[in-house]
Order: sequence, then structure tokens, then C-alpha cells
Amino acid sequence: MVPTKHKAATAAAIEEVPCDFCGAAEADFVLARADRLGALPGEWRVVRCRRCGLARTSPRPAAEALSRAYPDGYECHQGAPENRGPPHGLLRWALVNLRGYPLGRRSAAPLRWLLTPAAALRLRNRKFVGCLPYEGEGRLLDFGCGGGRYVAQMAAAGWKAEGIDLVPAAVRAGRAAGLVIHQGTLPGADLPPGTYDLVTMWHVLEHVPSPLATLRAVRDVLRPGGRLAVVCPMNDSLSARWFGAAWYGLDMPRHLTHFTRTTLRRHLEAAGFRVESAHSIRRPTFMRGSLALLADDTGRALYARLARMHVVARLESHVAALLGRTAEALFVARRRETGD
Repeated sequence: MVPTKHKAATAAAIEEVPCDFCGAAEADFVLARADRLGALPGEWRVVRCRRCGLARTSPRPAAEALSRAYPDGYECHQGAPENRGPPHGLLRWALVNLRGYPLGRRSAAPLRWLLTPAAALRLRNRKFVGCLPYEGEGRLLDFGCGGGRYVAQMAAAGWKAEGIDLVPAAVRAGRAAGLVIHQGTLPGADLPPGTYDLVTMWHVLEHVPSPLATLRAVRDVLRPGGRLAVVCPMNDSLSARWFGAAWYGLDMPRHLTHFTRTTLRRHLEAAGFRVESAHSIRRPTFMRGSLALLADDTGRALYARLARMHVVARLESHVAALLGRTAEALFVARRRETGD
């Protein structure tokens, strides 16, 4: 392991951690960079476990210092959503005809044949809404819900949707909007076992101290046969390889674990899930963010101009999708029962 001088805090405020998956302490240095948001000073390191290959931030902020890594206005802590009502337009049509949502009447077969390709693309590009078929007013829990934007969307689409978040201000904002939001995290929250048909985790798993413990707790609150849908940045993506320490998906020290498609699948299986599908997500966010970081790191205006050119990021996302190496991936997994 390559030593790096750590300036962020005293020894009491940081901790070296073993691998969350296999428990090994031995790891190789991968890269280091400063916090892009400037919330905690100093450099933070990514190391890769020598035994199983899982990458992690180590040292990382200790529990008492972790909240300081999230400045006011951090995206996932935003307030409650505007009341926009149910989805409309092509997205609504796709949810009704391709996912079975009770938002209107199904179209006749000729129209379905005509609109299905465009509607399927709309579902794929619409951030995670309707990723699973409607299951008859099933109970949904959005883990790390912030102010409840996704909770409100799925409630409007027909789910009995709830959320859970650790940040008091986010919980208050969601509750003020009339949403059912629990305060806490998993493991730890007092949620009855076997309750939910679907748990969603949108860019949350990489933030928790022990992803394996969290996934096992999520399995416990799912009913038998229930599903988990999880999205994480993918450290085996094209953009991660190209940009290295300037990759937008690192977001240290907030991201504590840096998954690849292989290591995320292993975590899900070890926690008692059976992976049903894994989908590439095509969004320009990570490419544009990485170019902007590279512009800041190098002072070169060219990278800033490229970051503002949508066509560059969209081209990268399409190429990465063809190669199965997008910056984000959606895994859908079903709770595995004894004997499966």
C-alpha cells in the first residue's frame, strides 16, 4: 500500500477500515484526491482489497465526523418535491402500457406496436421511474429518500410509497409535504420485517459504512419474494478509467465503497438476494461532471468547454452503453428464500 499523508482531521476523526466483503485488511493504493466540495480538507484515498478486489475509501471519516462531509444544499438532502401529480405524456403512456400502472386505459395493439420503442427509451432515460412492473398497490420503501421526491412520484403512480432518511431536515420536509418518511437507517430503524414489496436505493449504497450489513437489513424488511432496485456509480466504467482521480463518481469522502458490476453483484448475492437483471443507465451527468473536475484540476479551459457540450457527454454515454460500461448501473434483485 502506498502511504499518503492525511491532512483532513486528527486520528480520532478518521478510521482505517477492512474490506466490507471479505474482512481483509491488506489493500493496494489506487488513487487519491481532495474533496470536490471542500467540506473536509486534505486528500482521501481509494484502496483495493488484495483478496476480493472491492475498492473502498480508507482512511475515511469516522462516524462522528461523517456528517461534516455533507455540506448544506447537498443534492440528496434537498427539500420536499413540488406536487406535480401523476406522470403525463409519453412517460404516462409507457407506465400504463409497458409496466401495467393504473393511470389510464391500455391502448389498442397497433398503437402499442408503434409507440413501444420510443416509450421504452423514455422509461430508460427517465431517472428510475417505473423500473419495475406495477404490483397492485404494493408497498415501496425508498431508502435514503432525502426530501421524498421519488416517494411522491411513486405514490402518484399508484404505489403505497414510504421513505427513510437519516437527515432530520430532509425527513421534516417530506413529512411537511404529507409523505410517510421514517427517520433512521438500516440496520437500526424500527421497521417491521417482511413489510415491503419493493425497496429502492438510488445512489445510496456507496454512502453507507457497511453495504453488506445494510443489504441484509433491507432483505429483512422485504416480504418473501420482494425486490430490491439499486443504482450505484460503476468504478469499472469507461469514464472511471479515462478520468482516474478526476472521475465524478468517486465523490470522496462521501462515497465509502466504490463498486464494479462484479463486486455489487457479489454483495447482493452474499446478502441473500438473487440478481434478476442489471441494466446500463445512459446519462451525461458523470461525463460532464468529470470534465468539469478535470478543468478545475488542470486549469485548462478546453475541458470546461467540453463539459458544456452536451453532444460529447451523450456520445460517451451511448458508446459506454454499447460496451456495457456506463457510469451507472441499475441492479434488480429478488429476496432469496431458503432452498432457492
